[in-house]
Parts: sequence; C-alpha cells; structure tokens
Amino acid sequence: MRKPVNKPLAAAILRRTFAGFSLAVVFLVLLSGKTAAQDNTMYFFHGIPQANQLNPAIIFPCKIYVELPVISSVKLNIRNTGFGFHDAVHTGTGTQGNTYYLDLSSLEKKLSRMNYLRTDMDIDLLGFGLNLKDWFITFGIANHTELRIAYPDDVVSVKDGNWLVDDERANPVSFNGMGIDATNWYSIGISVAREVREGLKLGLRVKYIQGAANINTRSSRLELNTITSPIALEAEMKYRLNASFPVSLGYASNGLVNSVSFEDSFNNIPGDFIFNGNRGVSIDAGTIYDLDEKTQVAISFTDLGFIWWRKNVNNFNASGKYTFSGINLDEYQSDPDPDDFLQALEDSLLQALTAEGTVKSYLTFMSMKVFGGISREIMPNLQAGIMTRTEIYDMRVRPSLTMSLNYKPIPALAASISYTVMNNKLNQVGAGLMLGNRGAQFYLVTDNIPVRFTRYSGSSWMWPYNARMISLRFGFNLMFGCNERDDKQQLRKSGTNTKLCPAYW
Repeated sequence: MRKPVNKPLAAAILRRTFAGFSLAVVFLVLLSGKTAAQDNTMYFFHGIPQANQLNPAIIFPCKIYVELPVISSVKLNIRNTGFGFHDAVHTGTGTQGNTYYLDLSSLEKKLSRMNYLRTDMDIDLLGFGLNLKDWFITFGIANHTELRIAYPDDVVSVKDGNWLVDDERANPVSFNGMGIDATNWYSIGISVAREVREGLKLGLRVKYIQGAANINTRSSRLELNTITSPIALEAEMKYRLNASFPVSLGYASNGLVNSVSFEDSFNNIPGDFIFNGNRGVSIDAGTIYDLDEKTQVAISFTDLGFIWWRKNVNNFNASGKYTFSGINLDEYQSDPDPDDFLQALEDSLLQALTAEGTVKSYLTFMSMKVFGGISREIMPNLQAGIMTRTEIYDMRVRPSLTMSLNYKPIPALAASISYTVMNNKLNQVGAGLMLGNRGAQFYLVTDNIPVRFTRYSGSSWMWPYNARMISLRFGFNLMFGCNERDDKQQLRKSGTNTKLCPAYW
C-alpha cells in the first residue's frame, strides 16, 4: 500500500533547507556591504560636473570645479526586477485591516523565470576638473560597490513544500541559477575632452582599479524533490564560487573544506582591502555632436574593464546528492518537536555537500554601460530629450529608456522631470534639481519618486508601496570661474549654448 506524503513534513523540510541557503546569501551580502546608482535622469543635467562621469565628452563651462570628500557625490540605487512591496504584501479585510500578510499567490504571478535584486553605491572621495586652453581635464578617486542577487521563480514553491495541492503529487523544485555577485573596489580616473572640430566633442577616461573584496557564483545548481514511495527527500547541488576576502578555512580529514571563519577578517584592513594586489583597469569614452544650433546627439560607454583578483582568494567547488528517507522520516510524524529532526537533516545535507577549496586567481569583468541619446531645445530655456541606457554584464543585456524635460530659467537654477521604463515597470517618474553656479552648487537627482509609502503594523520602517526601484544621487560642489565672461568665451569656443543639457539616446 502506498504511503501518503506528510505534506507538513515536506513543507518544513523545504523551508528549513531554503532558509539555510537564503541566510547564507544574506550573510554574504552583509559582509560585502554592497550598494550604487543608476543615473538616467542625470544624463540630462550637464550643468552638474558629475555628468562628465557618464560621458567624458561633456566639457564643464567653469574654469575649475572641486569635489570635497564624500559630500560632493553620493549615489544610491536599489532595484528589484521581480516585484514591489505591494505585489507581495497585502492587508487583511475587516477587523484584520491593519494586519499585513505575505501573498505568495500574487507574488508567484509577478515573478519571471529569473529575477534580479541589485543594489549599488558610489561615493566620490576626491576630485576636480579644469579647463586648460583647449582641453578639459578631470581627476577623481571614488569607492564603488555593487551587489546582484539572481533568484528563480521557483523560490515561491516553498509555500506548499514542493507539493501540488490540486494534483496531490510532489513537484520538483529548482533553484538553478540562484547566485550572488558582490564587489567593492576603488578607482582612480583621469579624463580628457576636447572639441576636435566645430560641433564635435570627444572624451576619454582611463581608470586604475583597486579591488577590495569580491564574491561571485560562477555556476549554481540546486534541486529538491520529494519521493512519495517510500517517502524521501532528495537534494542535489553543484556549484562553483570564487571569493576574494580574508577568511580562515577548516578542513576535514579528506582534505575538503568543512568550515569558514570570519573571526579575523578585519584585523588588517589596509593590507587586505586596499594595498592587496587586486588590480584592474577600465575605460570610459564618449562623443557629442551638434546636428544644428538646437539639436545634439551623444553616444558613450563606461566601465569597459576588469579586475584581476589575486589576494585572499578562495575558490569553492562542490557537488553532491543526498537522500533523506526511511525510518527517520517516519519518526518525524510522531515527534512533537521537529527541531532535532530538522537539525539532523541540515547537518546531513551539509556533510554531503562539503566543498573543495583552491586558491587560484581569477578575473571579473565590470558592468559595462552603453548610452545614446538626442536632445532638442523646444522653447527658450526648455529642452526635451530621450535616451537609452543598456547595461551589459555576465552575457546579459538590461536596457532602459528615459524621456525628460529640462528647464533652466536662470544660470543658478535648473530642474528636470523624467519618465523611465525599467525593471519591468512602465511608470517610474524621476526628477532633478540644481541650485548655484558660482562658488558653490547643490544638486539632487532621482530616477524614481515613490509617491506612496506604507509600514508594517507596529514597525517604524516605511516601505515604498509598490516601487521596484529607489535611486538617489546628491552632492555639493565648489566651482570657480563661472562668470558671464567665461560663459561667453565657452560659447564662442564650442559654438553651442552651454546652458543646455543635452540628452542621450
């Protein structure tokens, strides 16, 4: 006689297994401290010196600008392609109106086969730019961080274990492709730009890269399956992970890695994270061409480069298959406290999937971005533009489209409003504000303005109601030589109105 599957058992096993995997990913995220930004709206703000970071062909009209440590440019971006807060969290009805619950059925409908959570954060540590005869030269030092987590739609399958309720049968759960890529690095960049002929500007930036820390999943396979007769859980995993981070490894008698300790990871911060020999290089380049007195076309790319990781390197390769079945599962049905059983299952899985460790150096490539855009002055001091930004990383292409209106009534004030299609959403509205053009300048730019927030009952945290992206860039610059005489001289040299802020296609 076929023995029916204990569905609470399957659900508990899968929740415990998946929770352990998820906690490992979150732990690695916290260790790497990653977060930086997306600048679609800022592409139209050429009155801000940092716009040159997006296209080295942009020539800032002032004689010199200075970036102060940290406060001149902070970029933050958090985006999720899979879902927003309201897609997954709903309120109850009636007396439960103030209670929030996780709506897994709704979440399952929103997720694509593969989804991505990304956070980025860039902080400019020092920089300046100056006009020197026919050349515009910039220098900058910055810290950059990036985090990407890939997760498949099968993560929702843990809501019922891997059990198809309607069909009364087990359903295999696949977490293939789930992985993490987190990097922290410093860059030292020098750029030059020049108008090579009337109406045509070219720019180039070369950046020396100093890698601080990295962890990335080169391949990932994790499949879970419940067998009905006899009742059993099969777990099969195969993964390859590279890391550059100071850790202490423990080894089993067979020479395989069986433990990782972070106890002494931060004992030598300068030697492990700054002067560590993890080096690389990247290139930015761009051009701006005036089609006529009111229309400009611009094309550029950034972060074409790599980092060679050689210090504190560990490569982990593991594969294994484990079946938990028989009398142990039968005993669970009569055990009022499942903690001991689930801990034994977790220990068994970890023992079956012990990793092999090596210390071979490896390369990672930067997230290359390609921009293109066109802008036109439609009224005095009012400009319209449209641009695309395409990110190329890990053989995947992630495009976005932005349209904007930019208004600059006086030299010391400029504002922008933008509309962006990104992250599988069509309704992201951004804005920008610039104040000051002599001595000091403050700016604030965002690609998406969450207009509605909510919070969990009893929690102090506010969450965007249904936004899939939070982006922000702000800073404070010192500028000199931004008087009318300099503006007129720049106007004669470039043959264009320097008050305009051309867009990218």
